[in-house]
Amino acid sequence: MRIILIHGFNANPTMNFHPWLRDELHAAGFQVIAPELPLSSKEELDMPAILEVMKKEVGYLKNDDILLGHSLGGLLVLQYLEAVEMVETPRAVVLVAAPWNVARPELRRLFVDDLDADVLMWKAREFVIIHSQDDKLVPIEHGRKLAQQLRARLIETATDDHYMGEQYPILLETIKQIATTPFEYAPGETLEDQFK
Repeated sequence: MRIILIHGFNANPTMNFHPWLRDELHAAGFQVIAPELPLSSKEELDMPAILEVMKKEVGYLKNDDILLGHSLGGLLVLQYLEAVEMVETPRAVVLVAAPWNVARPELRRLFVDDLDADVLMWKAREFVIIHSQDDKLVPIEHGRKLAQQLRARLIETATDDHYMGEQYPILLETIKQIATTPFEYAPGETLEDQFK
């Protein structure tokens, strides 16, 4: 089973919780892919170039893949799901402290307002949003909005701010729980029937 870790803006795979989580996942027997993306304020945001790096590093998604994106990296995961040719449906997408939108015009096209949430929610078998109630960079309302739009399971923590520290056991626990829980129902089965 592959775990694909996508870092956020002005970050890389050696920052924040990524090294710890990568090592813990390796120790638990997972294959971990953590591409370094050109996602920095020092360069113009080039979505095709970013997606090309992801395609080269990640390739086709497999049905037991779990993708975890932190902050803006969460929205890159959604862009990837929308852009890449898919032959299998990944097991889960976990978005950590991901924003719903921002004011910076150069980052606008990353956001769900410009993506088709109705299509995206079928691009993985499960979506999980992890967000802290005390996040000072991306308020908790963003996580709640994403969870609503993607029909995702929302995990709210109390004191993890923007998840820029070195260790967050909730991330490891969530991935392990997803990986060990059999997925036995058909897509959409748990959604409310809005046509009744």
